[in-house]
Amino acid sequence: MPLQQMLYREAYRMLCDRFEAEDAVQNLYVRLWEQKELLDHLASPEAYCRTVLRNICIDRWRAIKARDGDVELVEEITEANAPPDVEHEEVTEFLEHFLATLPEQQQRVMRMMMQGNKAEEIAEVTQLAVGNVRTIVSRIRQKFRELYYKR
Repeated sequence: MPLQQMLYREAYRMLCDRFEAEDAVQNLYVRLWEQKELLDHLASPEAYCRTVLRNICIDRWRAIKARDGDVELVEEITEANAPPDVEHEEVTEFLEHFLATLPEQQQRVMRMMMQGNKAEEIAEVTQLAVGNVRTIVSRIRQKFRELYYKR
């Protein structure tokens, strides 16, 4: 496939791991094969491949980062704002329940931010403006703090 090197480079740029990038490209090929009838009708197969690959990489990246948990926001709450007797697990559990109440787009933005993505990366993936991403994150953090201390 003539796009193979470009796809691999893009996957490697997102995942920063040779084996993960190779697996992501291989998963792309499997998906393309499963949807081979659709490919003939695409205006830009290259753009389609890049979009699907980006989504695969995001999924793989989330799976990798999920092992680390939602550390940043939990640490922010427990260290800066929470009383000293608050348990880390309690905040994490409350955070998960809180995130589940948010609309899907806000959940996605917040989880990506908590996994260490920069606002610019999130904006590219979600196709939101960078300012919108920052505003969403700021408002969600503020809302979380308010709800956490009201309980």
